[in-house]
Amino acid sequence: MNRSLRIALSLAISAIFLFFAARGVDWAKAARVLAGANYLYAVPMLAAPVWGLYIRAQRWRVLLRPVGTPAMGSLVAATNIGFMANMVLPLRVGEVIRPVMLSRKENEPLGSILATILLERVFDLLTVVLLFGISVTVVGVSDTIRQWGYRLCGLAALMLSGVAFIRWQEDLALRVLRVVLTPVPAKIAEPIDGFFHHFVQALEILDSPLAFLQIVAWSLFLWLVITLTYTLGIFAFRLPVPWFLGSIVVSAVTAIAVSAPSAPGFVGAFQIGCTLSLAIFGIAESEAFAYSIAVHLTQFSATVAAGLYSLTREGLSLRQLSEAERSEDSIPR
Repeated sequence: MNRSLRIALSLAISAIFLFFAARGVDWAKAARVLAGANYLYAVPMLAAPVWGLYIRAQRWRVLLRPVGTPAMGSLVAATNIGFMANMVLPLRVGEVIRPVMLSRKENEPLGSILATILLERVFDLLTVVLLFGISVTVVGVSDTIRQWGYRLCGLAALMLSGVAFIRWQEDLALRVLRVVLTPVPAKIAEPIDGFFHHFVQALEILDSPLAFLQIVAWSLFLWLVITLTYTLGIFAFRLPVPWFLGSIVVSAVTAIAVSAPSAPGFVGAFQIGCTLSLAIFGIAESEAFAYSIAVHLTQFSATVAAGLYSLTREGLSLRQLSEAERSEDSIPR
């Protein structure tokens, strides 16, 4: 699928999400809800996403131990700029920009760094799914949603088992991959095989119980800080939602929603995640949509501000970032 078609598809998905999120909204009521919110909470809501970016950089440093020991400043800059790129550029190019920047600046192998991004996403998904599964089993929700919570807990266990299998049955996993790739053309199979080898290398971090516990601790800490933004939004809009469990459910469902292909900034995906999750607690579409707008704007603004700060310090431009998806040479040394 070429780039233009992928961009068109992501925009279409965002439009569909936005349509379903907004179709039941009373716009006059939503405007009143927005006007009546307590915006004193906006300051900590802006600070929490920046704090989350720093925590991501700290966790990334642990994940990178089998690869090298990059400077913390390089990790923070790459993280800030990469997540800003996800907000303002199409196709999540930030997931490419982050490792490319770090590879160029720290002279570390790009393939190995890319593999840590995948491992990072595995731990993010495990944490989100586990938090959602646990929360909906204890909060007052319908039996159907509670069953989904149990299934997601099972999915988290299955994913963890798969990662453990790849790490501790490395030779068998590699043989299985080669069998699967047998009918695939060499020009496609070889990069996949090479990336998988780098991913296996990244999994060496799991051999250290201390490192594994550090990654788990950073992941839980990260998602609790991310959840803090949603909690502050609940306070700002005075929503009748259990603030702790409710914000975990909202953050988890929204995280799952924005994992789908969507427009830059996750427009539409963010709104559908908030409205669906708040509907669990009986919040009407108008209030939920107003909440989603405010929380989304604070996350977007804080992330872009952090990225622009690092972009300026690194002497880069947005044009160079947009080219990074196609070639690592677009990021200067």
